[in-house]
Amino acid sequence: MTVGGHGGDSWNDHENARRYYAFTRQYRPYQETSRDLVALAMLPSDVAVVDLACGTGVTTEAILSALGPDGTVTSVDGSAAMLAVAASSISDSRVTWVHARAENLDRHVKVQAGAVICNSAIWQTALDATMLAVRNVLAVDGRFVFNIGSEFLDEEEEPGYDNSELLITVTMQGIAARDFDWSPPPPSTSAGPRLSQETVCRHLAEAGFGLQQVERIEYQESPDAVRAWLSVPIFTKRLLPGLPYEHRMSVLDKTYEQLGPREPGMSRWVVFVAKAQ
Repeated sequence: MTVGGHGGDSWNDHENARRYYAFTRQYRPYQETSRDLVALAMLPSDVAVVDLACGTGVTTEAILSALGPDGTVTSVDGSAAMLAVAASSISDSRVTWVHARAENLDRHVKVQAGAVICNSAIWQTALDATMLAVRNVLAVDGRFVFNIGSEFLDEEEEPGYDNSELLITVTMQGIAARDFDWSPPPPSTSAGPRLSQETVCRHLAEAGFGLQQVERIEYQESPDAVRAWLSVPIFTKRLLPGLPYEHRMSVLDKTYEQLGPREPGMSRWVVFVAKAQ
């Protein structure tokens, strides 16, 4: 899902899209979240599905594998670069590619969908506008299935919570400050409060959805997968804004040298399944 502008190594940058594509095919995290979202959507074989914030197409592929010859997928993303990579890698006549932001979905997609699936992106959108747009393209009783990483939800940490990502972040920022005289930008005053499950459910109800279930799912993450994920330009740009990509990769290498061999960690997600009323 595109949230950045043009230039640099934002979502719209081709090199970022290329590296993102390579990560999603080599490592399992997005493949596993795609598999579980598709399963929870309970897709009929001939249904029309929207893959919202489709990125480079890993969820589109999971949807296609669940559909029959009469099923269709409309894959939507706000990044032209991500869509170009996805379209070049998936040659299936059942897919239509649409360049649009999630909040404007209903202006660009006119099919009456039986399901909308959004993998690993919805918290980057304006929830109220996005959910209204999703409701406008769904048929009555159509399913809306999406996930939110637990780090983006305002919930109490569970006992034994894995804080390895925080350790990596703190270590990277310390090395960047030491080696490149990097300093973090002032805290943003426009970010607003963190999402809560209550807020998500309220937006769903206001948009005309009935909540069907909430699932908490954990996935194992290997140290190599986390390192490869951080090699995608946009993800380290968020941790080290203002530092050139080559310097960020130097920081990443030194971080893994300093931390040494690591055990696999856990990635926690909250999945929402709602039905259009």
